Amino acid sequence: DPMQSGHVFGSKDYFTGLVIVADTYSNHNSAHKHGHPYVSAMINNGTQHYDHDRDGTHTQLGGCQSKFRNLDHDTHISIKYIKDTLTVSTSIENTRVFKECFTVKGVQLPTGYYFGVSAATGDLADNHDIVSIKAYDLVSLEGDEVLEDRSQVVPAASFFEPPR
Repeated sequence: DPMQSGHVFGSKDYFTGLVIVADTYSNHNSAHKHGHPYVSAMINNGTQHYDHDRDGTHTQLGGCQSKFRNLDHDTHISIKYIKDTLTVSTSIENTRVFKECFTVKGVQLPTGYYFGVSAATGDLADNHDIVSIKAYDLVSLEGDEVLEDRSQVVPAASFFEPPR
C-alpha cells in the first residue's frame, strides 16, 4: 500500500513487500556484530514487526556496514532482483564501482509493486538526499525465463540471516 506513514523510518510497520534500510544510527541496546551506517533488507507479508531496538537484525535477509554518511560526493546503491535472487551493492568511493553488500536467493515478490522512499531521524538530526531513482526491466541472459503470473505471490524468503 503506497503512502502510509508509520514508525519504520517514517513508513508503516507490518508492511507487505521488501524494504532496503540504510540505517545511520545504532539503536541496539547491546553489542552488535556490525557497525553503522548499515544497509540491510527485510521482506514482509504483513505479519512481521520491524524492531528498532534491535535495528531489524532479527528479521533481516542480509546486510553490511557501509560508511555512506558525511562524504563530499554522492554515494550509490544498486538493488537487483532477478530470478528470485536479491542482490544489494553499494558504491561509496566516488568511483561508480559497486561492491556487493549481500545476495539472497529464494526471495519471492509479486508484480505490481510501488517504489517508495522514506526517512526518519529520531531525536537526532541527519540529512537524507535521494538524487535519483532508476528502474530497469532485467532479463536473464540464460534464456530459461519462465513466464508466470506473479501478481498474487505472497512476499517470502527461504533464508533469513541469524540475529546479530
